[in-house]
Amino acid sequence: MDQHASGYRVGINTVDITPPVGIFLAGFAARQERSADVYHSLRATAVAIDDGETPLVLVGAEILGFYERTDAVRDRINEATGIPHANIVLNGSHTHCGPCIRELDRDRHGELDTEYLESLISKVSACAAAAWGSRTPARLFFGTGNCDISVSRRRPDGEGGVEWKPAPDAPRDHGVPVLKISSPEGELRGAIFSYACHPTSRGGTSIGGDYVCFAYDRIDGSFPDITACFLQGCGGDQKTKPVDPASDKFVPRQIDEIRQIGTQLGNAVIEVLKSDSLCEISGPISVTQTELHLETEVPDIPQVEASLDDARDFARSWAENLKREIDSGNPLPTSVAFETQSIRFGSSLGIVTLSGEMSVEHGLRLQNELQPHLENSLILGYSNAIVGYVPVRRQITEGGYEVWFNQQHLKRTGPYVEETEDLIHSTVHLDLDIEV
Repeated sequence: MDQHASGYRVGINTVDITPPVGIFLAGFAARQERSADVYHSLRATAVAIDDGETPLVLVGAEILGFYERTDAVRDRINEATGIPHANIVLNGSHTHCGPCIRELDRDRHGELDTEYLESLISKVSACAAAAWGSRTPARLFFGTGNCDISVSRRRPDGEGGVEWKPAPDAPRDHGVPVLKISSPEGELRGAIFSYACHPTSRGGTSIGGDYVCFAYDRIDGSFPDITACFLQGCGGDQKTKPVDPASDKFVPRQIDEIRQIGTQLGNAVIEVLKSDSLCEISGPISVTQTELHLETEVPDIPQVEASLDDARDFARSWAENLKREIDSGNPLPTSVAFETQSIRFGSSLGIVTLSGEMSVEHGLRLQNELQPHLENSLILGYSNAIVGYVPVRRQITEGGYEVWFNQQHLKRTGPYVEETEDLIHSTVHLDLDIEV
């Protein structure tokens, strides 16, 4: 066995991060009511790994994402452990029934619960520090299961655009990557698992983690002595399937229905953990962090002026904001800071984090491109300071929410330029030291 295969040390810790009832919930702009109750508690889990030289901490939290709180959490973890920011991954499950995190939510709700935010930052950083402090020798194994609960929500409308409807023929990723953590003697200690799908099966005013929390429950029930950590994949244009397979629209699921799909995901993870054909991870850990600047199209002035009378509040607000800046002679920002982390475990595993709500084709493309160079790959969206939706090149001409309406919500000048996808992917290739 390679020295690094037996040279990893791993620590795992978890913490309850359920907010108080009454907090505003993030994710649905039209939802103005405060939370009324809790249908399931929320958790954050930290996994700390080192190979004797390079430290790594991965945090998965049942929140919309870390957004502007990324630096604060990384600062606290760094202060407690000495781990550099570049080696800290903060991933949000993106539940839409969790607490407001982002500054833009002040515009929607008028306030953020700063006491809860401070508690969240403290709990998550303490959880990561505890995981780091609890490291013991471990072995890592990787496998991929399958779970058929997601579908694209971008159905072609026949006129070059898309409708917000189930699109079973569109790209999707039903893979369930699992990183199994065992003692040197082979005793199961924990697991990292991922899936690429929006946790938006349910709206309403009840706090909960959607399908992710019920996947946790299923894993906990089968392996009560281990700790699992969910990391969200590239599910920006993916949603859980309608209950009726023949339905042409998405409707909110009941809690029992969400439990069923979460149980399906949990079962897929369990099947991988019980497999005796997993690939053992070996080799030194290396981490590269890069900040890109994603360019947006310059504003279309006639469109801006026409949108001043748009019936949709978000489009009208976007136009008013740009018109004000243009009339004032202020320069319009046309780039967005975007972080990638490229992590290698020798040639046996590559982990890529992307700081956006990435369309599923980003994940599929990276898996395909990395496969000849790395035995396994784990591609994560929703990581660190999330910038909103990032479509692939082919989707830009289709328009729709992920391409354009979200950019208007965020007061940006236009969609991302067509070169965005290739810029991100070429950066990952360079950082992982592979040629495609």
